[in-house]
Amino acid sequence: MDLSKYCVAVFDCDGVILDSNKVKSEAFSLALEGEPPELVSRFVEYHQLNGGISRYVKFEYFFKELKKQKDYHHDLEQALKRYGELSFQGLLKCSEVPHIRELLEYFRINNIPCYVASGGAQEEVQEVLKLRELSQYFDEIYGSPKSKIENLAELKSTGKLTGPMIYFGDAYSDLVAAKAFNMDFVFVNNVSEWEAGYNVCREQNISIVDDYSKLIETV
Repeated sequence: MDLSKYCVAVFDCDGVILDSNKVKSEAFSLALEGEPPELVSRFVEYHQLNGGISRYVKFEYFFKELKKQKDYHHDLEQALKRYGELSFQGLLKCSEVPHIRELLEYFRINNIPCYVASGGAQEEVQEVLKLRELSQYFDEIYGSPKSKIENLAELKSTGKLTGPMIYFGDAYSDLVAAKAFNMDFVFVNNVSEWEAGYNVCREQNISIVDDYSKLIETV
């Protein structure tokens, strides 16, 4: 793959920059401690099938659709608070996707701007990447409550999404966002929780990588 042809690179965070998908799944489960186990299990499956979607949307789905709870706003806020604490600590401790720094360094050396479009809470993602000394590689870092498409549309409105673009993601929402803005998509497969992702991307002749070692070898 010729990375030098791209003018912009966009990255999801969980499973693409950080090996954090398992961290998020465990945090979702623990944040609902005390709730019916069978509902929590179904909720975690829902989360894994809908990677890249805001935590606000996901917890509302749990209380409104799965639990059928009418007055759930206090419980929702408590779950969000607990999840935020667990997620933040996990994100600080988890591993990085192998060779991500070499890839980001390549883009920096070649003056190719990089952006983050995450489903995680924007302030949390910004703080975690700053503390892990990864924020230096990104021009801007976006996250929820806005969707990836909304954030990329905002970025496009500033004139920063031009020329050939590449998007590194591990979820269906990433593929949808990449297509919406005519970006070449790279499916990061190794720690993805999108079970159908490999087959979907293979059928569409989309590039698939387990980590970034082979990409680094070609530059």
